[in-house]
Amino acid sequence: MRKLRIVTVLLTFLVACTSIVLADVGRGDRGSEVQLVQRLMITQGYLIDQADGIFGNNTEYAVSAFQKQMGLTATGRVDGDTLAAMKENNKLFAAAQQSRNVRNNVEVSRFGDRGRSVSDLQIRLASSGYSPGAIDGIFGDGTASALKRFQKANGLAVTGEVDNKTMTLLSKQPGVPTEYKKTLTMNATAYSADDPGNTAYTARGNLLRRGYVSVDPDVIPLGTALYVEGYGYAVADDTGGSIIGNRIDLAMDSHGEAIQFGRQTVTVYILE
Repeated sequence: MRKLRIVTVLLTFLVACTSIVLADVGRGDRGSEVQLVQRLMITQGYLIDQADGIFGNNTEYAVSAFQKQMGLTATGRVDGDTLAAMKENNKLFAAAQQSRNVRNNVEVSRFGDRGRSVSDLQIRLASSGYSPGAIDGIFGDGTASALKRFQKANGLAVTGEVDNKTMTLLSKQPGVPTEYKKTLTMNATAYSADDPGNTAYTARGNLLRRGYVSVDPDVIPLGTALYVEGYGYAVADDTGGSIIGNRIDLAMDSHGEAIQFGRQTVTVYILE
């Protein structure tokens, strides 16, 4: 009996150790533990992909977005704390996801939803010319308003929800990038043509508007296509006296939008 008890304790210890190891996965890892992470992220709307057991760009982006929204350090790797948060958060999404799939043959995004699927929707709206405001993965008033404007302009039922017809049109616009050359972590601010002392044109002679950003050409050459997390697709088109080194200034369509953005740390994806 004593031997059996000792063996049981050892097995319990080994299982615990294994769990700790399996809870630390990141880019390049493969296997069932990665599939578990992917399934959790798919259910919660952060990952629009298959659970193939390969920890690639999409999975890393989904994990990083989840960590930011949960107040965790956005490493893109899944440690024990991140996995525990994923499992706990999954309880809130599982029932809602099942109900949503029963109601429609596509996942309907609507007011109150959160996750990467919402971020992707916001980016597609912005790319279509209907800015939802901050691309934050939260389906709030700005996203609902942009979606309704898009639906009205395209002769769709103005529901403020993403159905089959709406998604068919939106799918023609670029979503979250899956391929890029490299990423940079940068300190971001925002500006507009309405700000005191600013001109209406960028350094490259384009009318200043959302989609153009100011950079240090020694860090990001002018003309480079970018994707800025929380902002969307952009082109490095402008410069500024205070935009030196690891700084980026994001053009907005109004002074109010620029003030609302404030100062943030963002991930910048270099696309070309």
